[in-house]
Amino acid sequence: MMSFDADLVGRWFRRARNRDEPVMPHWGIEPTDQEAEAVRLGGEQVLAAVVADQATFPVPVADLTELPARLVLSYLTALAAGVAGTRAAFAASPESAALGDSFGGQVSATDTSDVGASGSTDVGAMALVAGLNAGAAALHGEIVSPAHRPAEPGWRGTEPTAAESARQAGVAAAELVVDGAGLPEITSLAADVAMAGWRIGVPDDPIDRIEYRTRGLLGILLVALELETRDPEPAGEPASCGAAPGENNGSIFDAEITFTMGLAPADMRALSDDLAGLVSELVVWPGRDSRNSWPRFHLHTEQPAEVIGQVYAYGTPFDLAITSRD
Repeated sequence: MMSFDADLVGRWFRRARNRDEPVMPHWGIEPTDQEAEAVRLGGEQVLAAVVADQATFPVPVADLTELPARLVLSYLTALAAGVAGTRAAFAASPESAALGDSFGGQVSATDTSDVGASGSTDVGAMALVAGLNAGAAALHGEIVSPAHRPAEPGWRGTEPTAAESARQAGVAAAELVVDGAGLPEITSLAADVAMAGWRIGVPDDPIDRIEYRTRGLLGILLVALELETRDPEPAGEPASCGAAPGENNGSIFDAEITFTMGLAPADMRALSDDLAGLVSELVVWPGRDSRNSWPRFHLHTEQPAEVIGQVYAYGTPFDLAITSRD
């Protein structure tokens, strides 16, 4: 059984901080120096919680002026405190009342029958889930409350906030852990839930950008953990080019992409804005003549995969053609 131990925590944060192989490049979020420092400091806190050499976890003193960086550090510090507290509760007594409190009542302190189908307790998984919920609680109300969200057009008010996404991930993980699920299942669901309901594309509104970056950074952390807890894939025969499963041995090329797509004017402008940072040229014909009533897109890019991913986030393109400009 995989364990939430120092080795896993080390691999988790190395993966999250690896700028050469970013976890979620399609989100368009490259951590700033301050955000990277927040992740580093938070990782040290989580490691200290796992190796049990620290009992209390105040937010480290750091010269962080960027709000997303401060929020990520608060999230990870609270996560570490939740991990340490749960491990201490189990060490003192498996039936400690603190156990039930760690999961917001999800786990009974006196009835351990719902701790796991096998009757055994995965302390590491329990501690991680408690940490996820503690981290989510630390974010509540830190950016903007729902009552103060602007109402003007363009506000992405239907999307969950960073705090809401973190809370939903923690609750989903808690429901799994009490049924006896292991780390791979727990981390996979937490990552999926945290990333659900958000549109890819950096927003224009300043508060929206903070929410987007904070949620994206939390997503990077949870997806990195999910990647490190995946069950190893069975060995597969390499492709004719020598690539193993998940590898791409091809070369980057300058692509010309054309397609048509049924989009409303507002969505057409939004897609064009989201593509702007990925392309060197973008031309859109509204398609109002008698031959074609849909907008027609023509663009040049050296990031065709990212472009196509962004396009499909808006719907299904038709007459799609991808060719090399070389």
